[in-house]
Amino acid sequence: MFDFSFSEMMLAGVVALIVLGPERLPKVARFAGEWVGKIQRMSANVKNELAAHADYSELSQIQQDMTQTAQSIRQDLHEVQSQVNAWDRLPELKTPADFGIDEQAQTHYPLPHVSAWQVKSLKKRALSRKRDLRPRYRPTVKLRVRK
Repeated sequence: MFDFSFSEMMLAGVVALIVLGPERLPKVARFAGEWVGKIQRMSANVKNELAAHADYSELSQIQQDMTQTAQSIRQDLHEVQSQVNAWDRLPELKTPADFGIDEQAQTHYPLPHVSAWQVKSLKKRALSRKRDLRPRYRPTVKLRVRK
């Protein structure tokens, strides 16, 4: 900020020594140093507050942009949802005639009469299938021989 050369600072020190004297010069130098430190801390605090305020204003601007973007996306999705009907996209229903099956032939072979109590549940059927697919464990007899 200020450009002082060594010779200018030496001249100021000699003038201060002559004007203030050797008894008061250390007290005045200490007092001046304290005030310079306070001024530097205050300026650093002001700089930090201004930087934080600038960051906050940038963040609030970003937040506003994000909320506006989210609102526009919600509105676009709502418009698309109102335009698209899910029932229109489903494929046509197939009939047995489409597969070459005659409906009258199906009724020709009646199903055997089985009561509801005799039918296994899906869980029991799955467990029995799983049990049937497992390899059988057959323990082999091992003879112990004493030596």
